[in-house]
Amino acid sequence: CSVAVASNCVMKSGSHYAEFRFAYEPCIGVARPMPGLGAGAYREEFTFFDRSFGPDFLAQRSDNWGNGNVHACEFCCGNGIMRWTDWDRDDTDWEDWDGMEGCNDGDTVGMLLNLDEGTLTVYRNNRRLG
Repeated sequence: CSVAVASNCVMKSGSHYAEFRFAYEPCIGVARPMPGLGAGAYREEFTFFDRSFGPDFLAQRSDNWGNGNVHACEFCCGNGIMRWTDWDRDDTDWEDWDGMEGCNDGDTVGMLLNLDEGTLTVYRNNRRLG
């Protein structure tokens, strides 16, 4: 079962923090704002990492995206691996990273998105992983 949480609030700068508490091992992440995207067209099996959707997503590019090349990233709570995409590269394999650590049932995962620095920091039970 998958759940998507979205907002009409487009974040352009500053730091934004969200926490998730779960009883299973989901993957959580963030993606660029795409307000003109017809989300109804993506109701079947969906992932931001399917290259076939890349042209649709890249067509939503705006000046607000800046020059960064990370358009979506995802953290797998079960084993702590991550992946990212620019919707153009072939390689979106899961990657190890400094501070990588999985989570257990009942853990709280926090994500701090700093748009000014272009970073996403992951926390487990209020402890910074990386």
